[in-house]
Amino acid sequence: MNVTAIAAVALAASVLPEGFLQMEDAARGPHKSYEQWAISEKRTTGLLLDPCEHRYWSGGKARDRGRTASRTIVKTVEVETQGEQVALYRDETAARAVMQRFRADLRRCADRGTGPSRVTYGSRPLKVGDEGIRAAQGGFESAVRFVAVRKGAAVMIYMESGAAGRRLPIKDFRPLVERARTMAAQVCRLPEARC
Repeated sequence: MNVTAIAAVALAASVLPEGFLQMEDAARGPHKSYEQWAISEKRTTGLLLDPCEHRYWSGGKARDRGRTASRTIVKTVEVETQGEQVALYRDETAARAVMQRFRADLRRCADRGTGPSRVTYGSRPLKVGDEGIRAAQGGFESAVRFVAVRKGAAVMIYMESGAAGRRLPIKDFRPLVERARTMAAQVCRLPEARC
């Protein structure tokens, strides 16, 4: 087997199966006229949880290393947003580094800007998968809740518009936590996740 064939086999093995994400059928199906859907298969797409806004929301490429596959789905209806992202990494160490970077960015960019451009983040640990985080972003006219979970060499991120209570009670994150818990079990069916 030549090098090109080996690379093609490795690439094919690292791709997420079609229909794997929970939002995928809705994203690919017929849409209402007021819905906007974005699906990205690029492994260089920035991660949805981006408190310092230097990757996903700025349109910049991802800076995380070792990502072998990724799928991102974002639905927008006027000012409401919902998203799902699953990223596979070459090993558990690379996925752990992503979670560490999330925690560091959530601390570093917890409160930035002034006046109407001020954005704040709060976060708490979450007992889902091997490690998890629940985070909330608040701004002048927006609020977004996030759940990020690592299971083996996979990182899953769920987000939706909406405020969370001051202490980030788990009840405010329940739908996201349930989706993350389901995907943490589902992703283990992929050998690349190394659960």
